[in-house]
Amino acid sequence: MSLCSLTKDNDLGIVMLDKCFVFNYMPECSEIELKVYLMGLSLSFNTLSQDNTMDFVCNTLSLSQEKVEAAFGKLSDMGLVNITSFSPFEVQYKSIKSTFARHYKKEKYADFNSQLEALFPSTPFTNINQYTVYYDFMEETKIKPETLIMIARYCVNLKGEKIKPNYILAVAKNWLEEGVRTLEDVEEKIKQLETVNEAIRMICKAVGKKSEVDIEDKNLYLKWTNSWGFGLDAILEGAKSLKNKGGFARLDNLLDEFYRNNAMSVIEIKTYLDNKQAMYKLAVSVNKTLGLYYENIEYIVEKYISGWLGKGFDDNAILLVAEYCFNKSIRTLEGMNKCIVKFYNEGCVTSQAINEHLAMLMQRDMAIKKIIELTGYSRNVNMADRDMYKVWTEQWGFEHDMIEYGASLCQGKPLSALNNLLTKWKSNNIFTLEQAKTFALPASSNQTTNTYTKEQLGDYFYTLDELDNIEV
Repeated sequence: MSLCSLTKDNDLGIVMLDKCFVFNYMPECSEIELKVYLMGLSLSFNTLSQDNTMDFVCNTLSLSQEKVEAAFGKLSDMGLVNITSFSPFEVQYKSIKSTFARHYKKEKYADFNSQLEALFPSTPFTNINQYTVYYDFMEETKIKPETLIMIARYCVNLKGEKIKPNYILAVAKNWLEEGVRTLEDVEEKIKQLETVNEAIRMICKAVGKKSEVDIEDKNLYLKWTNSWGFGLDAILEGAKSLKNKGGFARLDNLLDEFYRNNAMSVIEIKTYLDNKQAMYKLAVSVNKTLGLYYENIEYIVEKYISGWLGKGFDDNAILLVAEYCFNKSIRTLEGMNKCIVKFYNEGCVTSQAINEHLAMLMQRDMAIKKIIELTGYSRNVNMADRDMYKVWTEQWGFEHDMIEYGASLCQGKPLSALNNLLTKWKSNNIFTLEQAKTFALPASSNQTTNTYTKEQLGDYFYTLDELDNIEV
């Protein structure tokens, strides 16, 4: 994102200073604030410029980032800009006309002004914009002045007198969204926040947070307990796994994950974390087997591993498929996922079931190869052969010895001739050797039983044509 941009109603096309700014705002600006305002204003007309950055402003004006941010903070207090983000730092320039459009009678907010000034005894109130930022908020939200003063007093007690209006108004906005509008509501909200101090301190210790507890931390705690229903013991259990790793923001994401997966108690959270750790290890093993490396293992667990386990595959079956995929030159997780789906559709979710399925496919290909040889040809089995054999056996209902007999009658001819012969038998309801032999001379057929080693099954898997359409 760019450092500076314009609000939608600010449609100036060139860098011009409104007379209103010159007479009503510039006298209140320090030299640094004026430089920062003008520099940012010129940059805001081209948000795609590579110069529209904090570093460019600092280097051009020979100012530290802290001084630039402080200047923008003062400009925000004056109502000239909106600070839309602190990390990264981003500023939106407001239209001077819209900023100065509202006029308030001094008498309307006289009591509010006095109480506001009392909250900031060491801050000189010399500019009308120091008040109007609060006036605008009260006019827009219809919050009572006495209610806003009580919220401001709580924020000052929590953060100190150097607190900015933006912070106070952000707190007020959040509380309004929660239904806090009257003095009684504010008193209840503050009482509620104060009761969680000890619990918050315990959580801070668990996550390794050393900075002071602020209102955002308390609001998060109330969300975890009141909205999501976590007990303190469950929150602490989650916090222990995040010590020195992200603080309250990371803990909020983790508890959200627990909430979505219905892991609410300490036992449920421990079980969930143990299972998650096992999935992480499995994801690493799968990547290693495929010859891949992903820094974000969490994404792989969510997109693939959890889904495969959810289908009933055990760890050994998943690693077996990964090994097969590697030897078949399927080197992507999406390619492996398609292979997993194929086995799942066949009901093969354990390593034993997968090997048994491969043995069945191997026996089928040997049977088809014998049929081809009976016609007088010698070649490898292809997908078309398998499709025809599947139709003959599963859809038309012919036994294998019947098909072999038909093949012996089609020597020197392609399989299409055998297909035509079987079609003729089917239309005449001929499904036994005895019936078929009345149409042709008998042919001998020797059946053999074979056993296969694990290595043979593995080698066979790598040559399966039906895996050729998997993306590698």
